[in-house]
Amino acid sequence: LKPRLRPARGPFAPLRGAAATTGASPGMFALSALRLGLWKQSIVRCADNTGIIKACIIGLGRNKWGTGKIGDRVRISVRDKHEWYKGEQIPKAIIARTRKERNRKDGSYIKFDDNAVVVIAKNKAKGTKIKGPLSYEIQNNCRALARWVF
Repeated sequence: LKPRLRPARGPFAPLRGAAATTGASPGMFALSALRLGLWKQSIVRCADNTGIIKACIIGLGRNKWGTGKIGDRVRISVRDKHEWYKGEQIPKAIIARTRKERNRKDGSYIKFDDNAVVVIAKNKAKGTKIKGPLSYEIQNNCRALARWVF
C-alpha cells in the first residue's frame, strides 16, 4: 500500500514529518496505511455448525475506530448458507478469529489464517460445535464460549 499524503499544518510543518524520507513535496507528510482489523462489509467464515457458511459484517456496535477485533460483538448478514438453514437472515455474532495480529499482555501476539465468527443468541452460541481454534481473549467477552477455549 502506498502511503497517503496530506498537507502539513502549523508553523513548523515543512520541517517535520516524513516528507524528507518519502520524497514528497516539502509541504506534505506521509500517513501510514491503517490495517486495524475487520471493517464493515468484511466477508467472514462461520466457525460453528449453525448452517451459515459465509457472512458479511454489517454492524460493529459501539466501536470508536470502526474496526472489529477478537471478542467483539457484530451483526452479520448471511451470504452463503446450507439449504437446511432456517435461522435469521441478520443474526448477531462474536468475532472468533482474525488475520490481524492481536497483542497480548505478556508481549506475545496471536493471529490466525482466516477471519471467522461464531453466531450467538442471548450471549450463548447457537451451534453445538465450533470448528477451528478459539483465542483465549474471547472468553472475557462471552462466558458461554469459554468451554471451547483450550
